[in-house]
Amino acid sequence: MSDFENLKARRSAIYAELAALTTGKAGGNANQKDVGIDHVGYKKGLYDELREINGILQDGGGLGADSPNVFEIVSEGWT
Repeated sequence: MSDFENLKARRSAIYAELAALTTGKAGGNANQKDVGIDHVGYKKGLYDELREINGILQDGGGLGADSPNVFEIVSEGWT
């Protein structure tokens, strides 16, 4: 898999994780400070990662030839 494909796969996994959040899973509840569980931080981390991945995928983010936004023009003259 290319870097671009890996990022798209991770983005899909994050979307699936967010869609699957329930009160019985991490991120699906309010924080429980008495037991040290940061549900809000977990969910925020997923959204932050998703925003960063979307930004990279949108502008190419240094992925070079793996990015769909990068192209090369080859011009050949007549001899």
